Amino acid sequence: MSAGTELHDIYINHKNELENRLDDFRSRWAEGSDQDIFEELCYCLCTAREKAKYAFAAMGSLRKTKKLFKGSEAEIDAVLLESGIALHPAKAQRIIQNREIYYPGTKKKIEKEFLCFNDILLSRRELKNRINGFGFKEASHFLRNLGFGEKICILDTHTAQQLVQYKVISERPSSWTEKKYLEVERAMIGFAKKVKIPVDALDLVFMLKENPEIIK
Repeated sequence: MSAGTELHDIYINHKNELENRLDDFRSRWAEGSDQDIFEELCYCLCTAREKAKYAFAAMGSLRKTKKLFKGSEAEIDAVLLESGIALHPAKAQRIIQNREIYYPGTKKKIEKEFLCFNDILLSRRELKNRINGFGFKEASHFLRNLGFGEKICILDTHTAQQLVQYKVISERPSSWTEKKYLEVERAMIGFAKKVKIPVDALDLVFMLKENPEIIK
């Protein structure tokens, strides 16, 4: 079985589940509240150098206790620490700094300041440059999780390992410079077309290959 066939079979076998998840992402932007969108921003911030399940657990706790929207930096830091989040002091500080700028009114501010270009690549660059704690990966993750991921890739160490395994790239990048990120992204988009999997679903297929549970 070829690599492409293996991944395409995973996609076909989980197609309904994957399409439902992508629909959930689109609905999150279309129907989500300021709290929903700000939580998504903070979730993507917390996934930097961290497993998604830990960031997901942290956001669940912060939202349930309202600390994400009203808590102090120390209170947020304590929750991140308890959830096993790496670099928790810096991430707590960034959550507070972003909250001061983007919450409340998150949805209107994101739309006005970042989704106004009619160019998702430019939107991503602006997010990367202006959201405290965002690089290309976090900005891409945020956009995909709001339903804008058809032309961009979420690239991290895990994704790069998968791309090396399937000979899409020769080696895992030692650092994610802008040039390297865009280079690997182009290769991944080409690979997605080759194996006939939507770009915004391919990282989820990689996840399903190793774990039967999809975490956003």
